Parts: sequence; structure tokens; C-alpha cells
Amino acid sequence: MRAVILAHGAVALASVAAASDARQCEACHSEIVEGYRGTGMGRSMRIPWAGQPTGVYRHGHSGTTFQVSPAGDGVVQEVRRGGLSARYEVEFVIGSGNAAFGYLVRAGDALFQSPVTFYTELGRWGMAPGMERDPAPDFTRPVTPECLWCHAGRPRHVPGTVNSYEDGLADPPAISCERCHGPPDRHLREPARGSIFNPASASPRERDSVCEQCHLGGVIRVLNPGQTFGSFQPGRRLEQSWSVFLGQPEAGAAEDRFQVVSHVEQLALSACAQGSGDRFWCGTCHDPHQAAADPKPYFSERCVECHAEGLSEGHAGLGSDCISCHMPRRRSHDSGHSAFTDHRIARRPASRPDPPPPSELRPWKPVPGVLARRNLGIAHILQGQEQGSFEMIRRGAAQLRDVLDQFPEDVAVLDALGTALVMGRVPREGLRLLETAVRTGRARALQYNALAAARLELGDKRGAEAALEEAIRLEPTLESSYRMLAKVHRDAGNSSRERDVWLRLRGRRPRLLDPQLRLQQRGSAPAH
Repeated sequence: MRAVILAHGAVALASVAAASDARQCEACHSEIVEGYRGTGMGRSMRIPWAGQPTGVYRHGHSGTTFQVSPAGDGVVQEVRRGGLSARYEVEFVIGSGNAAFGYLVRAGDALFQSPVTFYTELGRWGMAPGMERDPAPDFTRPVTPECLWCHAGRPRHVPGTVNSYEDGLADPPAISCERCHGPPDRHLREPARGSIFNPASASPRERDSVCEQCHLGGVIRVLNPGQTFGSFQPGRRLEQSWSVFLGQPEAGAAEDRFQVVSHVEQLALSACAQGSGDRFWCGTCHDPHQAAADPKPYFSERCVECHAEGLSEGHAGLGSDCISCHMPRRRSHDSGHSAFTDHRIARRPASRPDPPPPSELRPWKPVPGVLARRNLGIAHILQGQEQGSFEMIRRGAAQLRDVLDQFPEDVAVLDALGTALVMGRVPREGLRLLETAVRTGRARALQYNALAAARLELGDKRGAEAALEEAIRLEPTLESSYRMLAKVHRDAGNSSRERDVWLRLRGRRPRLLDPQLRLQQRGSAPAH
């Protein structure tokens, strides 16, 4: 995530970019643009402003204290642990604030997420989802293009990196009109109906793909060869850019896991969607250009449009609150302290626990031929690593072995299969594939980290060290490579070289607390 925007004049540059983008549409569609700015998508990413919530949050699990304070027209965050502290200027606010929002900071040309989030409904700070049990929380979570693409207008990601971005990170900061309507060039030349993409009049699959690009996370998403998360354009089918995989339900189990970005999946499970053919979609109830002033009566009116007749005897009358009964808010397994609307529109919503993590995956929409097995194999391996499921990893490896000859220089295939084989105690074959990935010239820091792990499995500490040094050269702010390299030297009993690694990380990321604390323990003075 050259860096977010230039260090000086950042607010001005981002504001100009946003205004420039909006003016293209605003000249003819002023009311629509003004209404859109008040929606969640119109507030998905913003420059910090004066008057935002401030306060102190202490993370008991790690003994870390976070303080959020105003600074001129912006915001700063301070992190304190072990007698040390560091202060960060916030570059961007991410999240609409309907449920929560968080902060992004930069280090060099890389973007990182704050460990704490403000939960709007509770009116207080808490740990960001997934960081609740972190023993040493800090600004180390990389902001990947997969994450940022659903919050920023046109993030300028540096290809092949985890979280590096060119100057002018997002132009405009929030999701732009182009995200749903596509490039405006033709429409600006020929301002007439039909000269720009309109989801409401498109085919069902193209229409739904516009919403799915951000509102269908699934269990995992796998890019097609040569595609990025910025490759999708309105008017295409989402599966032309990437595959979304859901859990394959087991007999008698609930069909889905409720999660933050599963609106499309939930809606497809509703009787409303299943009984309407392809007519019922997100836009049936939601106006993407205008936030409802009072959501419950607004959406209840949408229900009445279809259900004005046929309500059972004793049912609450028309115009009552349909939403609280049939679309209750509930916690998801990945939402931290926030609750979200359940889009399954159940007749009698039942409180039931989510099923366990899936043991097998299935595609949301199929892709043709050998590509289907490639994507499914990668998904099984990546999700198996996430869950610690060797069965999923084994299944994915078998699927990729079947298609390897069709993708001999596909870095994603070579990386996933090579890693799976190393984990499956076939390290020499895994190492061969990972070295092939590196020889393509398209491997980046994470592939070199995987290569280092394979070489360590075979006892090649010198080779692992060389791979990690290359990973650090490619992405010098990525903490994981330094940690692996420090462990290589620690396991070899070379405390002096381990100390040098922490010194290098402190030199590159001087405000991180953990390297300073480790160096203190080894007798080195903290950074000033």
C-alpha cells in the first residue's frame, strides 16, 4: 500500500484528486454525485479530519496502549509498550463508519493498517479483527491490493509487491463512479444513454458481478493468470478476473458461514432471490446513489412492493418494521465487535452458530476447463495453510499436480504447489518448483520467503539466508522476512548476526517497538 501520497501537501493532493474525479460526473449529475457522497461507498476511504473520535485503548493481552489524538486538521496514533512509544501520522481513514473505521499509515512506499479500530455502534476503540490475540501488536499488517481495492477509487499498486503503492495512492480516495459504471471516456464524448455501462440494464451475470467485486469475499479468492484485483471492469463477468470459493457444506450443516463480506452469498440463499429467477438483485432494494435517511421504513417499503398481498393472518400490518424481524443484525466470525445485517431474509430467523471452517471448497461461479482445477487447487492449499488443515493442502496439491504441465511458469501455481509439497514432507520436489518460480523473474518477496522455508527444511541455512536477503531487497519494509532471517541466525547460535538483522529492521522501520525491545534485551540502545 511511493507512498500513499507525498509527505507534504498530502491532504491537498488527495482532495484535488477526489474533486477532479467527481467533477467529471457532477456537471450533469450533480444530485446523484451529492447523494453518493453520503453513502457508505462514498465514504469508504477518506483523508483524516478534525473532530474524529479520540481516546485511549489498552490491549490487556499484550500490555500495549494505543492513544488516538487530534493533530491540526488530522489525527495521530501513539503506541506504547515496554517503556517505549512511537507516534504515527494517520494518512487515511478506511471504512465508512457505518459499523467501524480504522486508520492507515505509511512506511516508505508501503501502507500498513493500524492495530486498533473504532467500533461505531459501541462508541469505543478495540483491536482490529484478527489482532485480538496478537502478543506484540504494531503497525505491521500490510494493506494488500485485495483489501484496498474495495475501499479506494483507483489504488496505484506496484505490481508484484505486497503493499507498495505509487505516489497518489488512491485517486480518488473513496470508491469512484467508475467502479460500477466503468471508464467514462466514451460517455464524456457522447453523453447519452447507452454510452456508459449501467448495471441495472445489463445482463444478470454482468449486473451482479459489479456488486460481487466487493460484496462477495467468500472463503478465499484466487486470481486468474495475468489478472489483478484492478483488472475487473464493469460489463465483464467477475470470474473472468478471479474465482471466489465458498465452503462446501457437509450433510446437515448450515450452508454458509456468516461473515462481513458475504452479502451476495447470503442474498442468494433467500427465498426472495431463489423464487425470482434472475430478477431480484442488490439494486432491487438498495439505491447505490443515496443513503436511506431512516433505513428500517425505507427497506420495509421495498418489502411491501412485493409482499403487499398474501400476508398470513395475524402477521404485522403493512408499513411495520419488516427488517428487524426478517433481516436481523448479527455478529460475524470476522467482524470484531460489529454486527451486520443478515441478507438471507429468513421467514423465521433462527439464532444458530456458524458451521466450522470448511474442509472442502466450491466455486461461486465455474470457470472453464483446466483453469477451474488450477484455481481450486490454489484455493485449497492457501485455505489449508490458513486453517492448519493438511487434508486441504493434500487435496490442493493433487489438483495442481494434474494441471502443472499446463502452467509451467505460473508463479502462483509453482508457489502454492511447491509450498504444499514442502509441508507434505516432499521438500526436494517442492524446492525444485519454488526455484522454478524464482527463475521466471516474476517472483517477489513472499515467493523468496517460501523458497527460504524450503531450503531450511533441507538444512540449507546459507541458501535460506540468501533467499531472505533477496526478499528484503525487494520489499525492505516487510517485517516477515526480517523475522525469518533473525530466526535463521538465532537457530544457528549466531546472536551477533541476529542482532544485526534487528538493527536493519529498526533502521528501515525505526518506530516499530518489537525490534527496539529485542535490541534492548541484547544490550543495544533504542532508536531516537
